[in-house]
Amino acid sequence: MELREKTFGEMLNEAISYLHKNESVWMNLAVIAANVEALEGNEHELDHAFKAQDENDPGGHVAQKNEQLTVFFRKIYKVGRKLSFYAKETGDKVLLNDVDVPESTFILLPEKEALIKCSTILKRGNEYIPKTAGYGITTEEIENLTTELLALEKMQPTIGMITNDRKSARRSIREVIVESRVLLDKLDDAFEGMIDDGAFIDGWFAVRKIKGRHQPKDKIVKGTDENN
Repeated sequence: MELREKTFGEMLNEAISYLHKNESVWMNLAVIAANVEALEGNEHELDHAFKAQDENDPGGHVAQKNEQLTVFFRKIYKVGRKLSFYAKETGDKVLLNDVDVPESTFILLPEKEALIKCSTILKRGNEYIPKTAGYGITTEEIENLTTELLALEKMQPTIGMITNDRKSARRSIREVIVESRVLLDKLDDAFEGMIDDGAFIDGWFAVRKIKGRHQPKDKIVKGTDENN
């Protein structure tokens, strides 16, 4: 599985576990319960799919590639930080726009798109080598990372197909994740609109890891609009 798929799967498992621990808050609301049930079905489907992928990858190639990507993205991020520092020091907004990429973006983007961003940062790093020696960027570093990038691009993609036990059709892991995101988004709205238990809502959005969607009541600044 891709890194972002693994991250989503972990968040989904945490969300379902949280809902099970707090059933008394939402169980009597039929419309919410129906969406939770559908989300549970997707969780089981994804777990089954991930296990099937592991079984079809006895050599551990997917896990190995994910580990390589994690290390590689960290290296690229550090190069981007150096270039970002240089761009801010010199007021180069064009360069800053190309290289100022949050580390989480590499994980959340589809693998192909993340590698494209890596390529852009390396190209810009190569272009600016004469000017950024004082910022810790070297020709050797850029060349080594470019070689790593080429090797990663040639490796087998980590996207698999799964059998949907609830339907006769086959669909991709990505499709199940898209469907799960829709269900989670609906539950976000349902909990904020239909549940008055502030502690439960705070906990839900902490598990969901959504910044800015919900602000705990004890952290609302006096004089601000809670709905903003």
